[in-house]
Amino acid sequence: MKKIRIAMMAAAMALCVTSVAKAQDAGAQQQGGRRGGGRGGMQVLLKDITLTDAQKAQFDSISKAYSDKNADLMTAARGGDADARSKMMANREQQTKDIEAILTADQKTVFEKNVADMAAARQAGGRPPFAL
Repeated sequence: MKKIRIAMMAAAMALCVTSVAKAQDAGAQQQGGRRGGGRGGMQVLLKDITLTDAQKAQFDSISKAYSDKNADLMTAARGGDADARSKMMANREQQTKDIEAILTADQKTVFEKNVADMAAARQAGGRPPFAL
């Protein structure tokens, strides 16, 4: 009887740990963390920019379109396709231009500063001065 109780407790603990780990991963994805996929970097570039509802809808549409474009390229890059990486970088540059196109002049100024900050951080080998 005691062995059954210990086994049940171990199983319950395993389920709790699994659900907590899953919840933490989902939280990172919603915050636009690196594990969140294609939108993470672009979300960081919008730091200190307040988008209108229309801009948010356009941003989401652009992000989804490029995420879909890059899905197959990511698979190819993991498989050793060197050309896929350059195509993804070209997509990233175009995505940045597309997002910048939906911004107002004031928003573009902040956006360009965020782009410069991120580029400087990459060159320095560190993280940008704001959380990813």
